[in-house]
Amino acid sequence: MRLSDQERGTAMDALGRAFAEGRLTMDEYDERCRQVTAATKHSELTQLFDDLPADIQHSPAEGPLYSAAEIAAAHRAGKKTRLGVMGLTTVGTFVATPLLILVHPGFSALIAIIPTVFILLYIMKIGPASWFAPSPRALEKQRLREIRAAYALENAERQAHNEARREELRAQRSQLAGELTNEAMGFVKRSIDRMRK
Repeated sequence: MRLSDQERGTAMDALGRAFAEGRLTMDEYDERCRQVTAATKHSELTQLFDDLPADIQHSPAEGPLYSAAEIAAAHRAGKKTRLGVMGLTTVGTFVATPLLILVHPGFSALIAIIPTVFILLYIMKIGPASWFAPSPRALEKQRLREIRAAYALENAERQAHNEARREELRAQRSQLAGELTNEAMGFVKRSIDRMRK
């Protein structure tokens, strides 16, 4: 039976769960995703899941799964400590402004509480980790950034290897051309020497 796009998507989700659980390396995951994309029949998908537990392929996903390392990385990437310090400095400057102190001393401290709490909670992300669990979208973006970075590194290595190979071939061609030129010159010299005799 031929595969539908939905069945290919289900297979990709299953591979994503296996990758998130640590059952596949990034290279294995990438290669199997390519094979799923190229697959046209159900029999071609079966071999991709032979070494994985049966429940991975057949259990419905509640959504994308992410490893603890991906969640921690997205949490760290979401922190904006410098912006938070800048915001707190700005709040402190407004609080210290002599004009506000002269007008109403208690009022200036009350104004500072709201932006300070906002900065602590939403910019610096101070508080329990459960308050700041990254969204699936943020985790997916983080995952895509990592995959793109891996592809870019692989591509750069491949290009460097190809360039080195091209340089090697140029050197070989140059050497061969030199040898052919020397042989041709030797042949011409021998011919001229024979004609003189």
